[in-house]
Amino acid sequence: MFSCYLCEKESCYISYFCNQCREIKNIMNVYGREEVLDIVKTCTIRNKKQLNNKIENIKKEQEQEETPVQTRSQKKKDQPK
Repeated sequence: MFSCYLCEKESCYISYFCNQCREIKNIMNVYGREEVLDIVKTCTIRNKKQLNNKIENIKKEQEQEETPVQTRSQKKKDQPK
């Protein structure tokens, strides 16, 4: 029993790679190592600008959650008759 050569988490009995890592390896064989690496870096790793945008979006969402939402029925109750 060996651990997967790529993820080092799954146990492998017959091959060097677990099922998911074998799929990744097959994709790399089709598209090339450099192309797959470029796609992974582009899609999963955030640069400073993207991080700052994410932080600002989270702050805006938190501010919106803090302001209470007033429904139409609550407005009717608050209005004098």
